Amino acid sequence: MGKRPNLPEDFRSEARIAYAFLTESEGFSEPETVGDRSFRCTGLRFRRTGMEVEFLYFGGREPEVSTWLTPVGADGTQGRGARLDALYVAVGCGPAQDVPISAPTRRAMLKRVHEHAAALRRVLPLLDGEVPEV
Repeated sequence: MGKRPNLPEDFRSEARIAYAFLTESEGFSEPETVGDRSFRCTGLRFRRTGMEVEFLYFGGREPEVSTWLTPVGADGTQGRGARLDALYVAVGCGPAQDVPISAPTRRAMLKRVHEHAAALRRVLPLLDGEVPEV
């Protein structure tokens, strides 16, 4: 028998690779691990002046991948954040279906990581450093 996959670890590992562009060219800090046991949630948080990006994997009954962008004021207060799929639509990149969240299998979860990374690459340049309300 083979080793059972560790989905949270697989998610964080794949996300570090897929979202490396944030630290390499978008001015974000190295990611920090975030999580909440009660929500069976794990992920990574990247920060830069004025913005936070969180990539989360919820491993409960209906597993999903979610990406949140949150504005952060100069004093460190967080504004109202928005999910990537809603921002993707709001800034005119395409339909929300381009940023799916359902991740019922390991393969689907890993695919979502890359779909979200591709969507974020399209959205970030259109935000002008701000996260609009959607």
